[in-house]
Amino acid sequence: MTLALAAVAVAVGAAAQSVSGIGFALVGGPLLFTVFGAREGVRVAVVLSMIVNIAVLAREHRVVMVRRVLPVLVAALAATPVLVAVLADVHPRGLRAAAGGVIVVGAALVAAGRTRDTGVVGGVVAGLVSATMNVLASAGGPAVAVYATGARWDPSRLRATLQAYFLALNVVTLLSLGWPHWSWHQAGVLVAALVAGSIIGARLAGRVSAARARGVTLLLAAAGGLAVLISALAG
Repeated sequence: MTLALAAVAVAVGAAAQSVSGIGFALVGGPLLFTVFGAREGVRVAVVLSMIVNIAVLAREHRVVMVRRVLPVLVAALAATPVLVAVLADVHPRGLRAAAGGVIVVGAALVAAGRTRDTGVVGGVVAGLVSATMNVLASAGGPAVAVYATGARWDPSRLRATLQAYFLALNVVTLLSLGWPHWSWHQAGVLVAALVAGSIIGARLAGRVSAARARGVTLLLAAAGGLAVLISALAG
């Protein structure tokens, strides 16, 4: 039953990311952590997230804003292996609590938004924060989404640019963490759910506003992250 619920969360997260550009790990992460544990859940979420990134980029790769995202990406890629090494000995319960907290804070940051452009320095800081959140909870999106809002990235090109960023970051994160130890059954169920959610999201992309999809995504993410945080603290 838990795997089935995780599959539903993965499908909803994939649909949300296909529409708004973020949301997969925020929505799917909490139940993946419940099924696989904190460290393994991040590995699984990273692999699944890469599939979503590739699916979106297959349609929209021509509009990626490479120069705008470069400072964020370079900082995040450089920091990721260091963060993995630093966090390697942290207790799993602590990782779960951190992952839940990161998801809640990330959802709140994106919901609050801002309009100030912090330039290259802000991009580097966003990359470092994003890398930390990605290693802890495969949730590197909020920091970059907040930065992109302030930098006024072209909304019509934002979704594709975020997917290119996430794909590069997820590749380095996976190389640093290692491949997940999931069964063929678990992988098949979750990938099937992911594909279904991506197809639904692709069809909804032109019909549902990104703002509305993001609002629903953030509510689901905050609820799931809070549940993970509470269970880790209580356990």
